[in-house]
Amino acid sequence: MTTENIYKNLVEHYNKGITEKDPKIIREFLNEHTHMALKDEPRFFLEILQHRAAAFALFGELNEAGKEYAKGYSSCSTSGKWVYGLNWALQYTAEFSINRGKAKLTEVLSEALPVLEQAEKDLVFDQYREFYQLTLSNVKAFVLMSVGEKEKALAEYKDVNFTPVPIPAYNDKESLQLLFAHYTKGLAVAIEYKDVELLNNLLKVISLDDELLQNEKNLFKLFYETLVSTFDMRAEFITEFNAMFKIKDKIKTVAPSFARFLTLIGEQDFDKLDVFFKDFK
Repeated sequence: MTTENIYKNLVEHYNKGITEKDPKIIREFLNEHTHMALKDEPRFFLEILQHRAAAFALFGELNEAGKEYAKGYSSCSTSGKWVYGLNWALQYTAEFSINRGKAKLTEVLSEALPVLEQAEKDLVFDQYREFYQLTLSNVKAFVLMSVGEKEKALAEYKDVNFTPVPIPAYNDKESLQLLFAHYTKGLAVAIEYKDVELLNNLLKVISLDDELLQNEKNLFKLFYETLVSTFDMRAEFITEFNAMFKIKDKIKTVAPSFARFLTLIGEQDFDKLDVFFKDFK
């Protein structure tokens, strides 16, 4: 059997299990070991490893998911290593949905930190490097916040430039997708710690309205109008925001202020939100 046929069979098996939501089929997929024959074909090998990691995550086996990612790191291209590392680290955040308690969450999320540190070292040097760096900073700060490391979480932004996204990149839906897809994590950190400077800096990066940034003195109005504008422009941003909203009750144990904010947003209680944002310092 050719490597391409092995790859296609594995993808078909995985997709069948996911589509039918059948744990038995998914476990059978994991019990297959033909994927190791794909090691000399990185494009096939890496995709199957990520499918295997996702499958392990469905069973709550996040350490096993991490091991699958680890197998593929050396097969990544130089330019793709940081993205692979980001996806690897994000696999551990599935613990929020599994919800096995705060101690387990801390244990699992701690596994993401060295992976993110390596991803930072693997960042490519191109025109968007500072936005890739901010993406990793947002994710890492969110993880650090979730494990109770406030000072380290805020320190992630020490060397960030907070450059506004260029209009052409903003309008190009294929550009900077990872930045927008994980931006809510950074906003969560600023909101949880009620850090007005960090929040303003994060809003500056994604705002399209310079006049609003310069003249609006009401923090909630500035935040909300920037949020809605970004929702309209970037689908990946609203997708993550909605995902956070769905797990707000599970986030509450590690980020009560952010969870409170999400609850108020859900209730559309703008008066209470205005009061909430007035506590920022």
